[in-house]
Amino acid sequence: MSRWHARTDVGRKRKQNEDAMLVAEDHDLYVVADGVGGRKAGELASALTVDTFQAYARRLREVVEAHAADPTLAARNAVLKLLSEAADTSSQRVYELADQTGREGMTSTLAAAIVGGGFAFCVHVGDSRIYLLRDGQLRQLTEDHSLVNEMVRSGNISREEARKSRYRNVITRAVGMYPNVHADTIAIELLEGDRLLMCSDGLSDLVAPDAMTRMLSEPDVTESVEQLVDAALEAGGKDNITVIGIEPTTSRDADHVARRAKAMENLFLFADLPDQARIRVGKIVSDRPVRKGEVIVSEARPGDTMYVVVQGEFAVHVGPKRVTTLAQGEHFGELCLVDDAPRSATIVAQSDGDLIAIDRDALRAYCAIEPEIGNRILWRLLATTAKRLRETNALLAGSKTFPPED
Repeated sequence: MSRWHARTDVGRKRKQNEDAMLVAEDHDLYVVADGVGGRKAGELASALTVDTFQAYARRLREVVEAHAADPTLAARNAVLKLLSEAADTSSQRVYELADQTGREGMTSTLAAAIVGGGFAFCVHVGDSRIYLLRDGQLRQLTEDHSLVNEMVRSGNISREEARKSRYRNVITRAVGMYPNVHADTIAIELLEGDRLLMCSDGLSDLVAPDAMTRMLSEPDVTESVEQLVDAALEAGGKDNITVIGIEPTTSRDADHVARRAKAMENLFLFADLPDQARIRVGKIVSDRPVRKGEVIVSEARPGDTMYVVVQGEFAVHVGPKRVTTLAQGEHFGELCLVDDAPRSATIVAQSDGDLIAIDRDALRAYCAIEPEIGNRILWRLLATTAKRLRETNALLAGSKTFPPED
C-alpha cells in the first residue's frame, strides 16, 4: 500500500469546513471534495460525495487488481468507466438530496485517485486538483472546470488575469449540479519517487506552484502536507484547506514507462497538446509487446491500427525488398486511422520490443467524447497527410520527363 498523509483545516475566514476527504487505506483510494453552497449546506454535498466513493471502494479495488493482472486497454478503461460511474452516482445522490430538502445549488467538487499495478487512476470534477511531482517538477494533472479557465483557454484573458479575477471560483461543472456529471478521467503510469498531491482550492489559490513543489519535495510526506496547509493558513486561509499527499506504490519498469512517455510526447498527433490533454488521450492508447520475427502488419491487407515504436527495431518490406528500418520514436500506419485501405508494406520485428497501438475505433469514440482534443488530433493527422501528399507531388514533378522540342 502507498504511504500517505492527509489534513483538512477550516481556515481563518470560514466558520464551517465544507471540505470532506476520504482515505480508504485498504483500497488505496483517496478523495477530496469541496462543498459549494454555504447556507445551502455544501458540507452535505461533499460528505455525500466521499460517502459514495467509500461505497464503491471494493469494486474499484477489484477492477484495479484485474488491470494489474492483465494491463490491457480494455482493463484500463474499465477502471476509468467505474470511476465515472461513481462520480455520476455521487451527482445523482447530491442532486436528489438538494431537491428533496429545498437546497438547490448544493454541489461539490471532486478529485479522486485509486492506486495499483503501477498506475494511478483519477477522476475529477470542478476546481479541486491532482498534481504529480516527478523528478523535481510539479505537473497539474487535472484541468479546472471553471469560468476563468475556459476564458484562458479561449484566449480572452491571461493566466495572470485569471488569478486576480473575481470569477476565479465560479465552477462550470460540479457534483450535484445536474443528476449526471461529465467527469474527466485519466490513468497515470507511476515511477519510483513519484508523489501525488490532491487538494481543494483553499491550497492552490494561495500557495504558488514553486512553493508547492519545494514543500512537496520534503523527504517525509507527512512534513510536506503539514507545511502545505500551514503555508495556506499563513497566506490568509481565506477558504477551507484540504490536502492529501501520497507516495504511491509502483511496480512498472521505470525505463519502459520513461520510453513510453517520451514516445507519446514526441508523436506528431499529440505534439502540441498540453500535459493534461496528452494524459487524457492516453485512454485510447495500448501497449503491444512483440517478439523477434513477429509480423506486425502485412502488405495488401487492411488494418485499423497505427503503431509507434517504443523499443526495438522493425524492418519495412515492400514486396521482397527491405526498404528501411524503423526504430524508437518512429511510427507507421497513421492512414489506417482514416480508412481501411490495404497496407502498403509488411512490418517485421527484428528484435524483441514494445509498440504503442492506437486503434481507429477508439480514436473515433474519443473524438465524440472529447471533441476539443479530438479535433486537434484530427487536424494534426490532416496536416501530416497533406505534407506527405505535397512531398509526393514534388517527387513526381521532379521525375517527369518531356519529349525534346523540335
